Amino acid sequence: MLDVVYITTLIAFFAVMVAFVRWCEHIVGKEDVVPVDPAADDLDVDDPDPETIITTAKAPEEVAS
Repeated sequence: MLDVVYITTLIAFFAVMVAFVRWCEHIVGKEDVVPVDPAADDLDVDDPDPETIITTAKAPEEVAS
């Protein structure tokens, strides 16, 4: 009987976590990933046009440990 309670609790926990993630995505919205253009490194920093401003993030392989 204890096994049934444990498995039911485990399944309920994961169901609540899935519902929580979906609720958060509904509130915040799905993540919009902007691809990084390696050719954009030569952009002028003082360029006032916001369309040419690209933020770059380092990939996990590029971060020094």
